[in-house]
Amino acid sequence: MGKKLDRRSFLKKSAVLVTTLTASSFHGGSLFAQERPDIAVVEGENPAAQVRMAVQSLGSITSFVRRGDKVVILPNAEWRYPGAVVNPAIGIEVARLCSEAGAASITITTNYGIGRWGPAVGRELEDIGAKFKTPVHPKDYITVPVPAPRVRKEVTLLKEALEHDVLIDIPVFKDHYGTRISGSIKNLMGFNWDSISFHQGGAFLHQAIADLASVIRPHLCVVDATTILTENGPGGPGRISRPKKVYAGTDMVALDAICCSLLNLKPSDVPHIMHLNASGKGQADLSKKRIIKVKL
Repeated sequence: MGKKLDRRSFLKKSAVLVTTLTASSFHGGSLFAQERPDIAVVEGENPAAQVRMAVQSLGSITSFVRRGDKVVILPNAEWRYPGAVVNPAIGIEVARLCSEAGAASITITTNYGIGRWGPAVGRELEDIGAKFKTPVHPKDYITVPVPAPRVRKEVTLLKEALEHDVLIDIPVFKDHYGTRISGSIKNLMGFNWDSISFHQGGAFLHQAIADLASVIRPHLCVVDATTILTENGPGGPGRISRPKKVYAGTDMVALDAICCSLLNLKPSDVPHIMHLNASGKGQADLSKKRIIKVKL
């Protein structure tokens, strides 16, 4: 394990890293000081520090969250096995950043429940000013039409999927038996009322996910690729790998595309990525994205 940084030391180190990044860190050759990256990839041993560095590289949390904003955070916190669930430190740090930016409210919610993170995580989030919301009643949901639908004319979602100023999507990137991967796009099913109805064969499932993603548009995605499940997903148990990386960006298509290599896949191997790419909802061609890579 690397030496643990206290917050003051980390911030000083981050400032040095940001000011010394060069054009070689990017696809496209743009200096960070001149043009913000589309995707930040931070490798290290401290997930919270990696989150902070990744968001700072995108222009800081205040590029996304303004004082008084209503923030909703969607984590993949359903499962219990290593590599199948977001590291709680990542969710806590995202909430802390939103609090520092002056968010009026920070709600963490998912249709699947977030109790697997445990009461200690809940207390730490409450200390930051974030709150869990577990849906318990049909009134917690809203049914909305899908624009230009292919297989889903409407979807029923947690209201928080649409009622917010800022939506932050926090998936863990991993294997999935039905969709090859679970990442930023697939994680949006955490807002969906009846995900079982999506499972009508592989082709239907991929298109249903793309239909869902045409309704919900995260403002920021922070992807946990510190420890990932490489088989028997989405829940495991199974083999895991440890890329020790956190990814951040605003284009969930591009984020899933860049993460595909972690499972030895290409974006073209994942139909829901390509559906959204084709419909102009994101960019799977990474040569068209500015990507910064930092190692802490």
